[in-house]
Amino acid sequence: MLSIHADTSHVIQLAVGPAFMLAAIGGTLTILSNRLARINDRTHKRREDRETADADSKSDEAKRQDIDTELDTLNRRARIINAAMTAGASCAIVVCLLIGSLFMANELEIDFDRPVALLFIVAMLTLIATYVLMLVEIFVAQHSINPT
Repeated sequence: MLSIHADTSHVIQLAVGPAFMLAAIGGTLTILSNRLARINDRTHKRREDRETADADSKSDEAKRQDIDTELDTLNRRARIINAAMTAGASCAIVVCLLIGSLFMANELEIDFDRPVALLFIVAMLTLIATYVLMLVEIFVAQHSINPT
């Protein structure tokens, strides 16, 4: 029969919170990935529209300008989402390091409190950055629909 040391079971309990955090990060990365896919689809469509407008001698300059403005906004949104995804993936990596550190410290019987606390702080900061960037992208998207 497999026996788990009392300290190990306590470490497993400590790792549950960060494991849920990983699940939340995964969901957030899925949302960001879907938003980026829609931006890419729209960008391809508007580039085709721009090529059609350029080929059509009757197309007016205002239409071309509107397309260019939308393409600029789409590019800005894509850059923001890429930054958010980078922060989110970084957060996931740090959380994995945190969980690994908990078990390593337990097995090696070393005091790893400060590094674990530091990893948790870094994970929270990168998670905050992810959500702030996501919120910025949402504001940019909303403003492009209803510029006021």
